[in-house]
Amino acid sequence: MIDLVLIAPVRAYRDALAAMITAEIGLHLLTHASSSDEALARVSPRIPAVALLDMGDAQALGGLIALQRSAPSTRLIGIGVGTGPDQAEVLVRAAESGVSGFVDADQPLGDVVGAIHLAVRGQSSCSPRIAALLLRALQRRSVPPQLPAPPTADGSPGLTPRERVVAELAALGMTNRQIASRLVLGEATVKSHIHSVLRKLGVARRDQILLGVEDLHRLR
Repeated sequence: MIDLVLIAPVRAYRDALAAMITAEIGLHLLTHASSSDEALARVSPRIPAVALLDMGDAQALGGLIALQRSAPSTRLIGIGVGTGPDQAEVLVRAAESGVSGFVDADQPLGDVVGAIHLAVRGQSSCSPRIAALLLRALQRRSVPPQLPAPPTADGSPGLTPRERVVAELAALGMTNRQIASRLVLGEATVKSHIHSVLRKLGVARRDQILLGVEDLHRLR
């Protein structure tokens, strides 16, 4: 019997998936909750073998990190993977955080069950579409770094006030959509700011913005 927990913020979706998992022979759903902290608190001191985490949630990465810290032996599976423009980078960061597999939002329950059994055997699983997303994201990360823009007189990279704010939020791990919502901007505008920030900081990847932001703080 495989002990598992289900973490998803939408109650109706969570209840429906929990009912289907409970009916599966060989699976024991310990609990389902809206957050990783809530799920682990409910099952403590038991440690689930597998945790299913809804990747459609904006806080999914934070939940993954919390699970890894609290239950490092638990295998993590991202479910409900969408097709949004920022999904590829989220998937890469989730994989780096230790996710054992991913299941598309439109894949059937049988694929979720299959991913669970593969995970407990120490194997990974993902659909061809997710594999393609991961590959494209990794290819973008391998692009050679850009030459930085000439610094201003005070030695700073010359970010505009708006670019500084966007850079700060990106350094916190926020997606373009989340930044656009926070600043009441269009996603295309945020994307343009991100490209400008990368060029001015002389970095090639979004996750390198944090280093540039730290340098900006030292120059203040």
